[in-house]
Amino acid sequence: MKEIVGIVLAGGQSRRFGEPKAFAKRDGKEFILYSVEALQHVVEEIVVVTRPEFMEHLPVMEHVSFIEDLKKYKGKGPLAGLFSAMSQCEAKWYIVLPCDTPFMNARMIKALQSHQNERWEAIVPRVNGQIQPLIAMYHDRVKGKIQSMLEKNELSMHRFLSVCHVNYVDLMDERAFVNINTKEEYERFIG
Repeated sequence: MKEIVGIVLAGGQSRRFGEPKAFAKRDGKEFILYSVEALQHVVEEIVVVTRPEFMEHLPVMEHVSFIEDLKKYKGKGPLAGLFSAMSQCEAKWYIVLPCDTPFMNARMIKALQSHQNERWEAIVPRVNGQIQPLIAMYHDRVKGKIQSMLEKNELSMHRFLSVCHVNYVDLMDERAFVNINTKEEYERFIG
């Protein structure tokens, strides 16, 4: 069993953005690469959870595995992606990032990781009072809780956190946590 595995969630519908956000670019580089690079020197392995139709279009990345949601939970959002990665790659801790945070960096990941402690099941950043459950660390102990929620079709990340022992960590670098959901946000932050 590995100590820490990184998970990048890149299988969303991107309805508000109008095209897959993983392939959007900042400074000529796909968004997904920023997430992978932020994790690269912190984790032992990186797993990208994506849709099969995206796989052939993703940039080639060394030491990165590509998987899709387990068939049983396909289309059930971030919890399905998290559970699918946890099921296919055993580790004590998982650091999850979405593919649409092109300002995320290793410094933020290490700041989060500095709060790693066995008494917690989740370490979740709070930025300006907003919790960030998709940019967080999860202990392997939450796997059963996620599966139970998926079985009941309870797909809310906030509901999931309500059943976990969570350490909410206040982090100040707002820019690192900017996620791009719409073309308007893309224009405002990246132009």
